[in-house]
Amino acid sequence: MSGPVGQVLYKLTIPMVIGIVAVFFFNLVDTFFISLLGTQSLAAVSFTMPIAMIAMNLAIGLGIASSALIARATGAEDHKLAQHYVVAALLFTLVIAVVMVLLGWWFNDELFLLLGAQQDLLPLIWQYMQFWWPGAVVMMLMIVINSSMRAVGNTKLPSLMMLGSAVLNAILDPILIFGLGPIPAMGVAGAALASSLCWLIVVLVMVYSLAKIDLLHWGQLTLKALFKIWKRLLTLGIPAMITNVMVPVASGFLLVMIAPMGEQAVAAFGVGSRIEPFAIVAILALTSTLPVFVGQNFAADQHARVWQVLSLAVRFILVWQVAVWLVLWAVSPYLATLFSQDPAVLEKISHYLMIMPVGYAGMGIVLCANSALNALQKTSVSMLLNLVRLSVFYVPLAWLGGQLYGFEGLLLGASLGNLIAGFIVWGLIKQAQTKQAFGVRNYSTPLDV
Repeated sequence: MSGPVGQVLYKLTIPMVIGIVAVFFFNLVDTFFISLLGTQSLAAVSFTMPIAMIAMNLAIGLGIASSALIARATGAEDHKLAQHYVVAALLFTLVIAVVMVLLGWWFNDELFLLLGAQQDLLPLIWQYMQFWWPGAVVMMLMIVINSSMRAVGNTKLPSLMMLGSAVLNAILDPILIFGLGPIPAMGVAGAALASSLCWLIVVLVMVYSLAKIDLLHWGQLTLKALFKIWKRLLTLGIPAMITNVMVPVASGFLLVMIAPMGEQAVAAFGVGSRIEPFAIVAILALTSTLPVFVGQNFAADQHARVWQVLSLAVRFILVWQVAVWLVLWAVSPYLATLFSQDPAVLEKISHYLMIMPVGYAGMGIVLCANSALNALQKTSVSMLLNLVRLSVFYVPLAWLGGQLYGFEGLLLGASLGNLIAGFIVWGLIKQAQTKQAFGVRNYSTPLDV
């Protein structure tokens, strides 16, 4: 990837912003229509969010591992190896997804009781999950396919597909949730079915697109070679999956803490969690495009550009997220009214949007460091950074804040945890750059970490 660093990063990131906004608009539309069914339905679907995020982040972890391999193969101009990586990654994702869905389907009620759901919410939760579980297989494949496309430098098609699926979901949601003509009202089940159908359409189009650019050729991929790639995917993917799954697991811990505070608090947390990705869309876009840029430039021995892009990304995130926080603080009372008319829920949604964004800049710095490390195939170091952020700062400070000041204290503790972790990682990045570490010595010689 030649050209000025900022210009290349901009060209890669803008399509990703569109795609990610579309993905989370998808979820926000679901939340809006489900909120019209009442606080209980909103609380029931809010309990499903950590599970949905775990599945999504498992796939993202696999996508990170596969895109790191594909980007390095692409940078080295080894198209045959890139083909094998794509096919092996999709087959491996299919196996993981099917196993996860079968276990989830079998232990559905036990899983949500563990998350703190009350018995009376279980039937509503099952109505949603009976369609979401099968759809999760398609959703995970969709994420890994998108990662494969981005790894070869195509960020536009995945973004356009996400945008199209978001529009289709906005059309299907009210029809399937509330019914239309001969189509019966399905309630929360309709939201899950709409999502699954949209994911399926995206996967079919993306598989065709992969085949069209000759990335689904497996004729010379032997079983021995397949298992060898799977082993490599696991070596990189397990730390990456653990890194990404830590986030929804941490959210699950917060949900367990919030559950005793009542359905209003759970519903508000669910709404806030679905609005949050819009506030961090720049972070998510950067962390999706950084691995492509870093992987290809590192493979091409353009190590100085790796430092330049990381420094640029961190500075941008700091400025951007402060601006986002100020905007959310101003609009939070009005934004909350889109999702509930319950005064208690409205107040808590507003507090979420005022307090949680304080820490987004810190979280963004950690995630940018994670992305660069993943692209350099230092996934274990990336995992360690996220583990420290969540287990030493985010969850413990959230628990302490919740004990002292309830729902708002929990949010403040979580936010401060992100902020502290981010500034520590920022210091480590500056120190590593000074010492020319981070896997690079004198910008030319790889340094084994």
